[in-house]
Amino acid sequence: MERSWYHIAKECTALRKNVLRVDLCLFIDKEEAFSNEDYLNSTIKSILTSAIINGLDIVGVLSPDIPSVGLRAKQMAQQQQMDISVVSGQTYICSGKEELYIYNLLKPVPRNLSIDKACGYVHDNNGFVLATNVNSKLALTLNKLQGSKYAPDGVEIFNAKSGGYRDVDIDFPRFVNSGATSASDLDSSNVFTLIPRKTAQEMGLIQGDQGVDFIPKYLKPQTGVI
Repeated sequence: MERSWYHIAKECTALRKNVLRVDLCLFIDKEEAFSNEDYLNSTIKSILTSAIINGLDIVGVLSPDIPSVGLRAKQMAQQQQMDISVVSGQTYICSGKEELYIYNLLKPVPRNLSIDKACGYVHDNNGFVLATNVNSKLALTLNKLQGSKYAPDGVEIFNAKSGGYRDVDIDFPRFVNSGATSASDLDSSNVFTLIPRKTAQEMGLIQGDQGVDFIPKYLKPQTGVI
């Protein structure tokens, strides 16, 4: 007798054991840019839903200068048991005008730090840093800092929203990101970085076997239902 799709689906787990699809640059405006909380939550949910549909495993949700929206997105994904890992983040402009994406912090990074001090602060607080818009001059500086807590953890070499591939001589992990600012942006994007699961764990982008055996809520046993 042929088994139903329901029983087959329950066995179709462990879809992403080895390699993950990562997009660390989804932009959402600060909370005060939204007319109300429902609008903000709807915007977050729509972009996360699009990320899931596009097959992404890890997304970074960035807002200017503060990680609160990313933290809200992370909490939403956990509470609603979405099949995606969210890394909360903020953008940051250093005193020398270098641009960073900063992740996994609960509070904003103090303003007007030099790039080395900003990276040092992030790493002292167990965060993760990407440098973006890296030109040849900045690449020389970063190469000198490499191996210390004052260097970023990686560099963004391509952002589909702004365009332009950065071909710089630098020995850091390289990321390509969509730069999507809406669900429709993400729907039309096929830009992401493939990262081995072990590497993503070491970077703090995902915890343990998170998402390996994800089971949608509609496939989980219902308890307390008569």
